[in-house]
Formats: sequence, C-alpha cells, structure tokens
Amino acid sequence: MRELFEPRAVALVGVSRQTGVGAYNGLEMLVRYGYRGRIYVIHPQAEEILGHKVYPRVEDLPEIPDLAVIAVGRDRVLPVAQECFEKGIRWLVIITQGFADADTQGKSLQGKLVAAARQYQARIVGPNTMGVLNAFNGFTTAFVDLSRPPDPPPVALVAQSGAPQVGAESFTGPLGKALDIGNAADIGFVESLEYLEHDPQTRLIALHIEGLKEGRAFLATAARVNRTKPVVIFKTGVSEAGAKAALSHTGSLVGEDQVFTAACRRAGLTRVSTVVELQDTIKALVKLPLLRGPRVGIATPSGALGIIALDALSREGLTPGPLPESILTLVEPQGPYWHALNNPVDLWPIGMLTGDFLKVARDTLTGFLADPQIDGVMCMLPALSSPLHCNIIATPAFFGDLHLEKHQKPLVVAMYGNARDEVSRDLAVVPGLACYFSVEQAAFALGQLYRRHQALSRPLATWESPDPEVMAETPAKSLLLGQEALDFLAAYGIPTPAGSLTHTPDQAAAAATACGYPVALKIIAEDFLHKSDRGGVLLNIGDERVLRAGFSRLQQFLVGAPPDGSTGILVQKQVQGRELLVGVKQDATFGPVVVCGYGGVLTEMWRDTAQTLAPLSPYQARRLLASLRSFPLLTGYRGEPGVELEAIVRVLVIIADLATSLPSLRELDINPLIATPTGCWAVDARLIWR
Repeated sequence: MRELFEPRAVALVGVSRQTGVGAYNGLEMLVRYGYRGRIYVIHPQAEEILGHKVYPRVEDLPEIPDLAVIAVGRDRVLPVAQECFEKGIRWLVIITQGFADADTQGKSLQGKLVAAARQYQARIVGPNTMGVLNAFNGFTTAFVDLSRPPDPPPVALVAQSGAPQVGAESFTGPLGKALDIGNAADIGFVESLEYLEHDPQTRLIALHIEGLKEGRAFLATAARVNRTKPVVIFKTGVSEAGAKAALSHTGSLVGEDQVFTAACRRAGLTRVSTVVELQDTIKALVKLPLLRGPRVGIATPSGALGIIALDALSREGLTPGPLPESILTLVEPQGPYWHALNNPVDLWPIGMLTGDFLKVARDTLTGFLADPQIDGVMCMLPALSSPLHCNIIATPAFFGDLHLEKHQKPLVVAMYGNARDEVSRDLAVVPGLACYFSVEQAAFALGQLYRRHQALSRPLATWESPDPEVMAETPAKSLLLGQEALDFLAAYGIPTPAGSLTHTPDQAAAAATACGYPVALKIIAEDFLHKSDRGGVLLNIGDERVLRAGFSRLQQFLVGAPPDGSTGILVQKQVQGRELLVGVKQDATFGPVVVCGYGGVLTEMWRDTAQTLAPLSPYQARRLLASLRSFPLLTGYRGEPGVELEAIVRVLVIIADLATSLPSLRELDINPLIATPTGCWAVDARLIWR
C-alpha cells in the first residue's frame, strides 16, 4: 500500500474548474496541503486548471500514475475505473457516494467495480470515501482544505468516515496518516493494519469501526499488530438506531456489541466508547510509558481533589500506593506541626507555609517517581491567568527537573482553572507527561495504560484450533433435544447423568430402577423448550409410586402430540449442585461464541453471563468463568464447599472445539450444567444446526 500513501504521481478525475470558496476542488486542496509529486488532471473540456495541464482522457496521460482519485457521478465511475485499469493504474480512490451506502443499483455497481478491479489485479479504496492523508509528505485526496501539522505525530487513523480526518483535533488530535475506507468494498481494516504494522512513521493505530466483514481475520491481525503498536478501537453503531444508521451509511452490518467487546478483550485491544475517551487514550499511549502496577502516587493542592482522585482511580481498578519514606522525611517537616501527610499528599498547607508551592510539589513528585512501590503518578495543578498567581503555575522547566525519562513511570496532570488551555499547550512539549482537563480523564488515562500492560502480559490470543481433539460430525436431525442431545454431548466427553426417554409408565419405572432413585422427570418435545415454566419438570422423585403418579401427570401434556421417537418423558438420575448455563451461538461478524453464566430457571433474571470467541484454551476458559459475578459461589461461599472448576473448564473447552469443528452448528445450550465438588454434569441440552 505504499503507492497509496506515497504516490510519486497521481491522476485526478472529476476536478471542478471552479476554485475557492464552496468549490471543494480536490486539486486545490492537494496543492494547498503541500504535495510535491506529479499531478495529472483529467477533464473532457478544460485545458488548464490552477496552472496544471489538463488531459481529456486517462489514456492520454504521459505515464502511468501510482494512484487515481475518482470524483465523478455514480453512473460514470465504472467507465472511468475501466479506463484507469486499461491504462495500467492499479490503485483507485473512489470519492463518489451512492453505492452500497445507497440503493440496490448502487450495490450492484459496487460489485461490478470490485469484479473489474479483481480482473486487472487492482485495488480500490471506497467508494464513499475521503480517501488518504499523509501529513509526512503532504499528500491528501480530501476535497476539504486540511491543516497540515508541522511536526506530524506517529498516529495513524483508519476510519469508516472522512469526518475524523477533517476534524482530527476534535476526534483524535493531530494525525500523521489517515485512511477513510468508506464502504470498504475492497481495502478494509485488515490490509490497512498489515501496512501500518511495518510503517516506521506509525507508532499507534486508531480505528473507527462501524462494522466488520472479516471478523476473525481482523482479530488475528489486530492482535498481532497490537503487540508492538497499540491498536485503539472506537466502535460505533452499538445502539439499535446506530446499527441501522451504520447500515445505510457504509453498508456495514453491525454484530452484537457484547460479542465485539469480548473479542477486543480476548485480542488485548484497547476499546473506547466516546470521542473524549479516544483522545485521552491516544494521548496517554503516545506520550507515556505503561503503568506496570496499580499503585498510584497522588499530589494535590486540595484535599477535596484528592478524594475525587481516589474515587476516580478506584473505578479504574487502581489504588493509592504507600507514602514514600523520602516524602515523610523531606516534605512533611516543612509543613505545619498539625499537618500529617498521607497519599494523596495535600501540597497546599506546606506550600503556603514555605512560600514555595512549586518546590513542595517538585519534592513530592520526585519522591513518588523514585519509590519502587509507586507505579505511576497523578498530580492536580492550578492554571490561573491572574499575574498574582504566576508563582504556582508549572512550566516545562518544572517538569524537566523531574527527569521523567529516567524513571519510566507515567505522570498525568489534571489541570484546573481559567488558563488550563494555555498551560496545557505549553506543557505539551514535555516528554513523559500528559495533561488532562479533569481528574476523571487523568485517572482513565492511567487505567488505559494499566490495562494495556495487563493485556501485553497475557499470551497472544489464538483464533483457530490447530489440531482440535474434537472432530464432530453433524447429525441427521437439525434439532436435538433431551436424551438425544445429551447422548451427542456425552460422545465427545461431556459428563451426563444416567437417563432414558420413556413413553409408558412401565418403561419409566424400569428406567428409574436402572438409574437409581432419586430421579427427575422431564417432558421432551419441541414445543416444550421452557418446560420448567410450564410445569414440565418434576424433581426429587424417590420411589416408584411417586414416579408413576408424576408420569401420568406429565403425560397429559403430550396428549395429541404427533408420534415421534424423540418426544416423550425423560427419566434421569437427579444431580444437585450449582446450576450453570454454557453454550455456543453464532455471531454474524466473528462466528462461534462461547457463553457461560448463572444457570437454571433464574438465568434471565440474574443476567450474569460472560462470552468469548471459540476456540478456548483452558487458561481462557478459566478467565471466562472468573469474570462472572457469581464466580464466588463456585469457589466456596460462607462455609459451603466450592465446585470442581476444572471439570467446568473441560466442558467449556470441549464445546468450543465442537463449535469450531462444526461450522453448521447454530446453537448449543446446556442449561443447567450442574457443578459439584466432585465434577459437573449436563442435565439438559439443546443443539440446533443450520
């Protein structure tokens, strides 16, 4: 993709002869942005535009440009693209809208564009795109006049919109490179990540995602790239209304947001929910070292701000570290006799007594940075415009004296006051320091640094099962219930209690004797999927008399049911313990997803579930279980023994392997999976194939 970001020559098709206000002239914008390569303008009538010679047709160009930018009406795009392909141009940026983002005809045209590109081994960005931006060499395909940063940052953005390019200061901050993939008819997130992975000018990659077409390939690539360059994802279309809008905007199909969150967590990617979080995260990851532990030193001019900081850090999973001995011996004696220091350190009483607030702040920050029991530092500082308070305004020299590069700990500053914009701009040049406009933003930045450190500490996620132990075969039926479903699971190593599907009282009595009392009776029928809600389950049956009475009671529900070998009353050895649900579902973006949670009849009420992508290693299965709110019930609670967690882990791994080896498996539900101190058993299940 180097020709896309660094073209030596570019052809512009669809340039307006108008310039200036309201013209949105791509040639004018390219020249103003500072591009120094060769520019060829194609226009059927003009002879010259902005001093550039104009060619009537693409075939008339004196050379083959690296890239062509097409901005003509929708119906003319395909013929122009064909001309470019025949000329030998292999990269197209198609600005024009009205393709998959519009109507049926537009979708058809987009398909023909891609087919033509494949025929000529060419690549397309868009359509419906702002295209490419490279601030390092002054190249842009935008039709909006953009400001080129004099010192481009090592930040690249891949988006499904041109707005973040146009308003970078409001979305990400300044950008070094950007690519709007638009409808992503051809070039998408995977190819973009693969290019930026090896781009020496990029250190952080931000992604604005509405929807993904190749979820597994994206995750595998993003997880790999993320090990060396942070990948920050701003996912939109998470609401029902937002998902519908995304479909009409770029033709993007949006999957379930909880699954997307689980996928990002599994890959170790940094996900943000708002534009503010996106800006704060990029600043932290570009400017600061990672937070390698949860212990934070806090310096504040206000006790109230210290309390706010403690609350904000707690929400990020961070804690105040122990107060360093150096602060106790050096800083505390300078204060009033009544002022005992803690973490947070209240700087104001000591600063007022000594008359040198900044020296007290410097001594405190130095103590925090040097102490091995402190992992990162947060400082709240005033930024007031009055000349009467110039002696308490931190300068770049103030932070330079801290030698931040030596300590390799993140230092975040929460600025407050009417001059915070000016002071923050002055401090932006200080390496190893990041300024924010609220305590909560500063705490969030530290939390992001800690979460990335934790993600990098875990093994690289895997997405395919290289040699699965489970090689399953699709059964003849598209739906398995009751004992048939349990027999299928048992064949692949999932424990199930003894049981038999019966149709007469005598069969039920014989089955109960074979299983051993106590037993449970359950109606098995396609229209009785939620049998507990309808009285279709009887428990604690301890003898044959109660069994026969219960059988007759349940048999009434089956009167008139069509004769079917899979319909009847299941007699099953009763197992008691903690009830879980485990299962598999298919996500439109990422494929098979493993779900586990609190099970039984209260599943919908508690809504305590967690999910991740298949396949699963035992380590990943343990992490999935540990993320449940009900996990303490499994480990032992108020004197009750815990369950055998490894038995549940084995079941999760098996059903994940089943999901990857059976692409036709649409749903698998085990509810409940009964867990005890000695093992676990699937006592009810349902499997659905496409």
